[in-house]
Amino acid sequence: MAFVGERYSRPLPKLRNTKPESGRYEEKLVPPGTLNAAQIRHIILLHQGKADDNDGPMNVKQIAEKFQIDVTMVQSVLQFLSLPPEDSRTKQKNNNQQ
Repeated sequence: MAFVGERYSRPLPKLRNTKPESGRYEEKLVPPGTLNAAQIRHIILLHQGKADDNDGPMNVKQIAEKFQIDVTMVQSVLQFLSLPPEDSRTKQKNNNQQ
């Protein structure tokens, strides 16, 4: 137990980059049947119809076949995870630069 005046010697937690541009850990190889962060983002985009490599939204079964995973895993990703909201300030800056 640390008193108010004592120095806290435990190291601070590592900062994790959760921005879409963070590519260092996203592409990390994972065991078959599991997904990395980039694959999860791609699944969400495919389902929303916003992926660059597919025209229109894909259903859960098509996505599961594409990634060779169970349909329930895709359903869980779509049900419990979401992409961070797009930053409107960044979009405006990009549009102004063009």
